Amino acid sequence: MNEPDTTTRPFNQHGGLTLIPMPGFESLALDVTSRVEAGSYEFDTSIDVADFEFGYRVNGEPYVRLGKEHIAGHDCVVLTSGPGTPGMLLQLMLILRYLSGRRASRITVVTGYFPLGRSDKDEGNLEFALPPLIIDLMMMATYSRLDRVIAVDLHAPQVVMSGRTGFITEVSMVRRMLKRAVDEAMALGHPICLCFPDDTAAKRMESAVAQTSEQLGITFPVVYGAKRRKSSRESTLAGLFGQVDAIDGATVLNLDDEIATGGTNIDSAADLKGRFGAARVWAVVTHGVLCGPAADRFGEPSCPVDRVFISDTIPVSTRPELTPLIESGRLDVTSWAPDLGWILYHHHWNLSIRELR
Repeated sequence: MNEPDTTTRPFNQHGGLTLIPMPGFESLALDVTSRVEAGSYEFDTSIDVADFEFGYRVNGEPYVRLGKEHIAGHDCVVLTSGPGTPGMLLQLMLILRYLSGRRASRITVVTGYFPLGRSDKDEGNLEFALPPLIIDLMMMATYSRLDRVIAVDLHAPQVVMSGRTGFITEVSMVRRMLKRAVDEAMALGHPICLCFPDDTAAKRMESAVAQTSEQLGITFPVVYGAKRRKSSRESTLAGLFGQVDAIDGATVLNLDDEIATGGTNIDSAADLKGRFGAARVWAVVTHGVLCGPAADRFGEPSCPVDRVFISDTIPVSTRPELTPLIESGRLDVTSWAPDLGWILYHHHWNLSIRELR
């Protein structure tokens, strides 16, 4: 009796896998497609990439054009990321409605950076926390046919509680940037100290630190701040705790899930150098939001943050203001395409994706 050929594709109840990249994600979709199709996975998996046209009519109203090819009866994944600008959210809702109307077999959204995820706290009589609204809008756009949302290193862990149980899957990539930064520091012979903005961040990244420590056979000294957040826009640092003596003369890796305008990281780096004697401060984060004055701030020769390590969950190729930082070595970008390919493969075949290998 012949053994079954596990390299061929078994029946998939969701149909063929189709990627629908939002504007700015077309090259990532092609990169991921080639990685999955050439990858050494158990099942041979091909991916179709469906293009859509988005524009505005003469009267200013938006439109989306998307045919049925590779959509009807297919396992459709929208590839996007925040920040959740009005334009981004409008395009996402329109494309989701089209996928539902074109009879996609299964609809999934993969968003590297969860839109409106920074609005993670109720601002009392000023604002509501908005992530649940995003979930409601996506569900309404698909007539509740949206199957799953996959996001990376959520700024607010409570976002996974939005919607129905198991609806939002969070994966973590912070250890990719941590490993890259640690490797560079070790190659330069630098002593290393890890710094977290608060104990909550330290607990959330505990697994990433443990995996990196085990992989390299190193135990890192750790410090963390006592950050008190007044709102989503303002926080203060009440103190620094942990193995504070390890900061003196060390390369301090400031770990967090994202970096926006850079103000907090720059203030922290100045404090770590001025008060505690850090030799260098590197910011190590997953999401490089890098908005507002961030590019200018980190480009200043006197900036106390010596390097910034990010992933491209928010594309950098569409932001020319970041090019000088990359060329100078101040900004180091790790592609998340290999992890995204792994995620898409495991999602398509209904395998667990919570723990990236």
